[in-house]
Amino acid sequence: MMARSTMDFGIDLGTTNSAIAVLDGTEARIVKNAFGHDTTPSAVYADRAGRIHVGERARERVESDPANAAAEFKLRMGLRDQLTSFVNSGLSLGPEELSAHVLRALKANVTRQLGEEVRAAVITVPAAFELNQTDATRRAAEAAGLELSPLLQEPTAAALAYSFQRDEDNIYRLVFDLGGGTFDASVVHIRDGEFDIVNHRGDNFLGGKLIDWAIVEQLLIPALLRQYTLPGFGRGEPAWAQAIAKLKAAAENAKIELSSADSALIDISDPPLCADSRGAPVEFVHELHSADVDALTEPFVARAVNICQAALRESQLTPDRIDRVLLVGGPTLTPYLRRRLHEGLGIELDVSQDPMTVVARGAAIFAGTQRLPAEPVRPGVSYTVDLEYKPIGSDPEPMVGGVVRGPAGRALDGFTVEFVNAGARPPWRSGKVVLPAAGTFITTLRAEPERRNVYEIVLEGPTGAREKVQPTELTYTVGVVAPAATLTHSIGVTLAGNEVSWLLAKGTRIPEKAREILRSTVRLTRGESGGLLRIPIVEGEHARANRNRQVGALEILADQVTRDIPKNSEIEVEIQIDASRLVTTRAYVPVLDEEFEAFHDLTTERAPEPAELRRALQAEQQRLDGLQTDARRTADPAALAILDELDDERVVDQLENDVAATEHGDTDAAGTAGRRLLDLQARLDAVEQALEWPSLVEWANRVLHDAPGLIDEYGEPRDRRRYELLAADVRRALESRDAEHLRTLVDQLAAYLATVVDRRTGAVVMARFSQLTGMRDELTDQAAAARLIAKGRRAVDGNDIEALRSVNRELIELLPRGDGPDGGEDVSGVYKPQR
Repeated sequence: MMARSTMDFGIDLGTTNSAIAVLDGTEARIVKNAFGHDTTPSAVYADRAGRIHVGERARERVESDPANAAAEFKLRMGLRDQLTSFVNSGLSLGPEELSAHVLRALKANVTRQLGEEVRAAVITVPAAFELNQTDATRRAAEAAGLELSPLLQEPTAAALAYSFQRDEDNIYRLVFDLGGGTFDASVVHIRDGEFDIVNHRGDNFLGGKLIDWAIVEQLLIPALLRQYTLPGFGRGEPAWAQAIAKLKAAAENAKIELSSADSALIDISDPPLCADSRGAPVEFVHELHSADVDALTEPFVARAVNICQAALRESQLTPDRIDRVLLVGGPTLTPYLRRRLHEGLGIELDVSQDPMTVVARGAAIFAGTQRLPAEPVRPGVSYTVDLEYKPIGSDPEPMVGGVVRGPAGRALDGFTVEFVNAGARPPWRSGKVVLPAAGTFITTLRAEPERRNVYEIVLEGPTGAREKVQPTELTYTVGVVAPAATLTHSIGVTLAGNEVSWLLAKGTRIPEKAREILRSTVRLTRGESGGLLRIPIVEGEHARANRNRQVGALEILADQVTRDIPKNSEIEVEIQIDASRLVTTRAYVPVLDEEFEAFHDLTTERAPEPAELRRALQAEQQRLDGLQTDARRTADPAALAILDELDDERVVDQLENDVAATEHGDTDAAGTAGRRLLDLQARLDAVEQALEWPSLVEWANRVLHDAPGLIDEYGEPRDRRRYELLAADVRRALESRDAEHLRTLVDQLAAYLATVVDRRTGAVVMARFSQLTGMRDELTDQAAAARLIAKGRRAVDGNDIEALRSVNRELIELLPRGDGPDGGEDVSGVYKPQR
């Protein structure tokens, strides 16, 4: 068998099913499992002896023995304390370990079928996966014995499989990837044999499993409880876990059957579903109708269509510019989904590929572009070639360069290197390239399309004698080239005031780094007990910091610094992300001439607690009710459009189901509910922003109207120049309809006017001193507070405004540090100075 020079193996590590494929020539083919199936269920079972079983039999055990089996653990990747207990064996495994077992099973398929040991493979992840989830996937690959495991986004893999050997140019496509637990929508542009991901949107908690649960909870359980009295029967209740697992499996199978039928019969009678409270067998027979399942599916499809439309809007593309929609994932086989998708987008659907295996095959194609490290030199080989080339490319005449290295001290002048493609028709030779003493060379190959071109490397000495060389060959294939990896979420720094400064924008190619000059919001006193300057790092897209996911934080402690860091000190923050998506933050403090660094532990996130979710959901329901009333009253089109989307997707109903399941102990539902709640909060923020625009405009116009008179009465010539600049910024923001920006600018203008007035009258300084005096009991140093308040009263008596201003500043330093925006959020120790 030929030694591989490229990885060639691609793995789709899925929520419900996984698959492995190999690039064979120009064809990516699936390596079947022991049952002859293309896909292997992502399920794990542990027997009494602690032996691990993966796949078909484990999937059956999820239904018959849920206390000793696990499935759908992909969605818990990257979360802490998410162990699955296997009762009989006493084992407890986290999502990474469970995923590693699935990867080992896929590798074993290759060993059994092809006789190869897989040590390197490309693994796909949802494009919507966050950094903690991709990092967990990388660790799972390491645990499974994969020495190299580049991660590839699933939409990119699918687009490769659809487009690899097609002769197409300058077209846009939309990848619609609906898997078992995640959804991705990616806009792809193919041009000159290469493609780029123009834009991406997705949802890590939208997939076929949610439809299965909706069938269970809204159709099957109500039908069951109409026939039997089963106290406490529901999802997450340990006493009914096995019965619920059977209903979930029946729902999934019936849903598949309904892809080609109007109804499906669920018959769980032999053996029975469970026993009732008296010990009598519970036999459940129910006919499921496609119309009922379609109605349940509608909010999930509506959510996916809305995400696709948002991706197109952000790309500034109308549906008529999109050539086709590429379907990925088992749920896309459903006729209702396909019909609804075509109606919702108005774009032709491409059904030419198997949506269940297209991601694995695309991963294998990408693996063909990933060169393996050079193997140790074999005995008897005196010469090696270090090659520089791309194994797959759009150019039929690619360049290849390199260096031939011989025994130490051996000059290579007079040697020749030649590349021979004996499989070409007719056979092709590059011609002998004469080497200089250093052994460097560059030449052009000729490649035939629609096949993998194999070039033998022929090295000859000055006398024409052929020398043994390693490697002995290289391969090249003409095909579409995948883009470099990009960020699907922006990464930035949380600022004081719950704002964000985004350093690395969504779509940035990685590896990359970026810097920002910020300033400290607090004084850090050397050696102060508990003193710290905190710089939280988040990923997401939302303007409010607490609507995004925290990646980690860089903390500068008081016992780390060699001298005090005054408030408003300059802090140069750098965020770096490498090719493995590992994030590092550095902060350079000029006043210390020191740099601080943090490598972020991406598994710090915990699933939210049920009580916390319930309180948050109730608060958002109340906010939604109020916003609906305001939107109907004002008839604001932007606000009404968002509220209509929330209604179509039945977001609150879905959240209520997830929170209820969480309250019954379902940890999967907790993760789903937490992310969906963040999304609801962000969308309601957008409604608020749309509704506040008229009042913001009124306020801005009032400030602009009053400002000239205040400047004339209290200001100086330099104040008028500053006012005119700020007023111009406000007027531009009014034209742009950017509410957040307008609010910030009007705040700045109003604060500046207050400063101008206060400079002459001292009214603001007096009011601030009175406020701080009223907070005396909260100040951290009572002795210092008493001294400063006495000093402030003397300044008031003497009308010494500058002295009182100084007292206020010192009193503010004695205030305790707050708990951050919206309660419980991490406090940022930095802000962004105005330019």
